[in-house]
Amino acid sequence: MARTTLKILLIEDDPDDLALTRRVFSKAKAAQMRLTSARSMREALAAVKKDAFDAIVADLNLPDSRGRDTFDKLVEAAPETPLLLLTVVNDEDLALDLVNQGAQDYIVKGDLSPALLARAVFYAIERKSFNKKQAELVATLGKALVEVKTLSGLLPICASCKKIRDSYGKWQNLEDYISSRTEAEFTHGFCPECAGKLYPEYTEKGKKK
Repeated sequence: MARTTLKILLIEDDPDDLALTRRVFSKAKAAQMRLTSARSMREALAAVKKDAFDAIVADLNLPDSRGRDTFDKLVEAAPETPLLLLTVVNDEDLALDLVNQGAQDYIVKGDLSPALLARAVFYAIERKSFNKKQAELVATLGKALVEVKTLSGLLPICASCKKIRDSYGKWQNLEDYISSRTEAEFTHGFCPECAGKLYPEYTEKGKKK
């Protein structure tokens, strides 16, 4: 990731842990990080309502929210923002469970270092971006599959020019209709009957006549 300024929401109620985490962030060299601090869930929710952040780094245990409740409220308030959890050793099982449910990563407070924190933030951002693109791709493929399945149903087709009417009422020629809904590509040639009619001198059918 190119060096840039990242907007980070740091949610931590303990003054000592907050000061320590801010110092660790200030020493991270991979990117400039502009921190906004919140010491309660109320302050955190007000912050995400007011501004958009590149990542949220949150202690799970706050004065007005604890554990899984903290995770649920942050995900509901900022579902598109990568979430990195700060935890203590005896909360690791919960943190790992929350990662499986959508948090991008967690760090044990005793392991904090500038390099580790920077990598964790970058990873959280990249993982969230990847997951979003993957979800969009799945949705696109699902829509395409639905479109392809419509080809097996009844198609309104003009008895004269053979154009097909799509679901929006637009008439399209057969090639355009199929190409816009599948990966099929067309090659052009003549069937034996048409070739005999158009180029009788070059076909066995034409010679027999």
